Amino acid sequence: MIRLIAILVVSCYTTHVVTSPVVNTGIIALNLNAERDLGVWTATGRNGTTDYSVAAGVPGGIYSDLEANQVLTTPIYHDYNDLESKWVGRTNWTFSRQFTPSNELLAKSRIVLVCEGLDTVADVYVNNILVGSSQNQFVRYIFNIKFAIQLGVNSLRVEFRSPVEYAQSGYIRHDQIYGYPVLPDALVPEFRGENQAQMIRKTQSTFSWDWGPSYPTTGIWKSIFIEGLNGAVIRDVLIFTNSSQTPPDETDATVWNLTARVYFESAPVSESGTLTLKRSGDAEGVSVPVTLSSSSNVHDVTAMVPGSIAKLWWPNGYGDQNLYTYDISYSSDSFNETSTKSVRVGFRTVVLIQDLINETTPDWGRHFYFKVNDLPLYSKGSNSIPIHVLPERITPEMTQWLLQSAKEVHSNMIRVWGGGMYESDVFYDLADEMGIFIWEDFMFACAMYPATPDFLANVMEEVDTQVKRLQHHPSLAMWAANNENEGALRQNWYGTESRFETYKADFIKLYVDTIISNVTFLDPSRECISSSPTNGYQSELEGWVAQNPGDQRYGDMHPYDYTSDSWDYRVFRKPRYTSEYGYQSFPYIETLRKVTDNLAEWTWESDFAENRQHHPRGQEEIRNLTRSHLPFPLNYNSSEAFPSMLYMAQIIHSMSQKTQTERYRRLVDKFNETDGTGFNMGALYWQLNDIWEGCSWATFEINGRWKMFAYYIQRAFSPILASPYKQDNGDVSVDLISDRVAPFAGEMRFRVFNLASLTPLIDLRAGVETSYLTSPEVYRFTADELTAVGCGEANAASPCFVVVSFAEPEIPDNFLWLQYPTNKEWVKNPSIRATQYTASPDLKTFTITLSSQEVAPFVFVNLKEHTNGKFNDNGFIMIESSKVLTYKSRDPMSLQDFMDQVDILSLYDVTPFA
Repeated sequence: MIRLIAILVVSCYTTHVVTSPVVNTGIIALNLNAERDLGVWTATGRNGTTDYSVAAGVPGGIYSDLEANQVLTTPIYHDYNDLESKWVGRTNWTFSRQFTPSNELLAKSRIVLVCEGLDTVADVYVNNILVGSSQNQFVRYIFNIKFAIQLGVNSLRVEFRSPVEYAQSGYIRHDQIYGYPVLPDALVPEFRGENQAQMIRKTQSTFSWDWGPSYPTTGIWKSIFIEGLNGAVIRDVLIFTNSSQTPPDETDATVWNLTARVYFESAPVSESGTLTLKRSGDAEGVSVPVTLSSSSNVHDVTAMVPGSIAKLWWPNGYGDQNLYTYDISYSSDSFNETSTKSVRVGFRTVVLIQDLINETTPDWGRHFYFKVNDLPLYSKGSNSIPIHVLPERITPEMTQWLLQSAKEVHSNMIRVWGGGMYESDVFYDLADEMGIFIWEDFMFACAMYPATPDFLANVMEEVDTQVKRLQHHPSLAMWAANNENEGALRQNWYGTESRFETYKADFIKLYVDTIISNVTFLDPSRECISSSPTNGYQSELEGWVAQNPGDQRYGDMHPYDYTSDSWDYRVFRKPRYTSEYGYQSFPYIETLRKVTDNLAEWTWESDFAENRQHHPRGQEEIRNLTRSHLPFPLNYNSSEAFPSMLYMAQIIHSMSQKTQTERYRRLVDKFNETDGTGFNMGALYWQLNDIWEGCSWATFEINGRWKMFAYYIQRAFSPILASPYKQDNGDVSVDLISDRVAPFAGEMRFRVFNLASLTPLIDLRAGVETSYLTSPEVYRFTADELTAVGCGEANAASPCFVVVSFAEPEIPDNFLWLQYPTNKEWVKNPSIRATQYTASPDLKTFTITLSSQEVAPFVFVNLKEHTNGKFNDNGFIMIESSKVLTYKSRDPMSLQDFMDQVDILSLYDVTPFA
């Protein structure tokens, strides 16, 4: 019931009915979920000599229970709580309650306890009788309790073992039994986390990562309920849609073969019944007779659907997200029981293309891109991490906000990263509705993993649970078996070189023989690659672990470079597809103020800042990039300069990822026959969201605020984008990138400025055009022309920059620095001020008019408190004396409140410079 309510809440924010849970008639259900305030569930544990007993929430987790009961006296993300509460993850916790079943439930021949999610290693008791055990956070467990349940009051007890202790003892045990460790033996110290997460099937990042804290929680994190039944029940439905022609269209020339593959849980005895597939609202459907038993519990039912009533599902930016709800029901002839599951269907085709670039020149490598409805797709998007470190804190509203924000920055794909969690049903429902493809990693990341029989059997259950849960979503584009483990093995990240063949054998057993094999069996409609990054088909040809993972000519890559000039596109490689890349920044200063009582003690190199910086050498890398591109504060490591350092870190983050993203998009139609590089077809940057208020690669803060980078990636992902860049000879080219299917023609304005004046040094216009998945050069400033106006490399008295723009408001302006603004003397005081404010009648849309007397680099406007909205533009170079910004809020606020909160920064406003 709780799960249904959560789904219905989301429907208030969307235009489609979301996927429903199974609806059963004649099957008796007893919901065991309960809010903490009801006092139904109790969590108990012992830390040393201290016993704890607190009211618990189910679904929930122990950290939330302890915080709500004031055992943890401040919010978990406050100050150093991630370190001070480590004892919680090192403690065994037991969750218990009582329940009273009805006579009707007890009369059923089969009674099962359905545990949608137990986190993680636990024994389950009914009336002190062991009925089952959990070994995996990502498995749905169904335990027979008929032999244990009784009339009257019953007890249910779930005894969880400390995930930290379980993982670390498992690491030692594996080494003792098999004679080698499952590496790495420990996290780097900067993670400030717990070790050996690879030994437990749990969200790996709860043991800490380089962007988040360690909170290895315990609890019943999904719904738990009892079912009483006599006959079969539908547990899962897979959906397969096959088109009669390529490309499919929306006429009767296209006929879709829609097959629902239904997985039943059946009694040992045989029974017969009717399986029906019909579109919701239709009077009739397709029905087939079925005979079920424990050995015959998978059956198909197929309908033929003409294209005229099956409008195509398209990703964001390409068309509508047409969705149709289908009901799959089973009525038993033997028992008065009916089971129904409703799923939404999107009619589309998606294929991963890995053909040779040229059949006669195989050394040029292979393509790597997706075709959707037979149309090549340039993937634009990001990588998501868990929305909160405690899954019970993730609300439908938070998920709605995150996916909507991703859509607004023109994303058509999100990679659900393999060190986190398989996301909620709400997440994938919203992806269906918003046209955001999901690249779904299995949850293995940055480690070797065991390949023992018990572990592999555990993983098989995980694959079974998650594939059956997620497969029907039209947004699901592809599976990947892990994050970065092929590269980690081949490149000896953790010391595997001395026993390479042993670790390679484990790699193949786990990812190929277990994951890929089972995914292929369950979901042959999608590709499952062996790792990300990988050389794809080339890795398979080389025995699944390529000699050179990350070869630019194959597959996908994760290129990171924190030491080269990140504003110079030439330092970036030319991969076929980039599924991770990025730079770090901190949140806005007022965001950090919410999680500390001691912000005055924060400096760039303080213990406080380092506690929020988990990436080794992260503060040094950001500092060095800042020093090489911007005027650097003399007092950078002071509390006075700290807000300025945060602001400039956001500039570095934004500019670096802008440069790298545009580099990849320009390569869409460019190919180098000398080294086989180019034809880039994907830019999925790292990372979409924040998990706490700390240093990370995120686009959006955990509180909903758009960081400066969010505005930059929104521009960089624009369907039409003019992209200026400097040639080796000093010329500046402007390419016009398009992933808009229709051809484009318009007038572009080209201007060259320096920081000394709002009057451009060059100002001209020209007609330009481009077409789908091309990036033609449409204009070039020669080095001589730039030198003539004082913007050459050797003769620039003040940093110059190029601005390109269109009259069309949906096409963003873009700019290129010809020299970097590293000297304070070049930055004039713009005297930026707000001259006018307005508010809409509903108090959700506000305008602010800015005036400036000089060129103002990197104008960044924030509201100090309000985070539930965004500006139409931010982080821009102000080259006009007046500019109007719009702020759209998701909730109303007074005009005075808006005015009081406005905070305006530009490069001139930072503390004293060198």
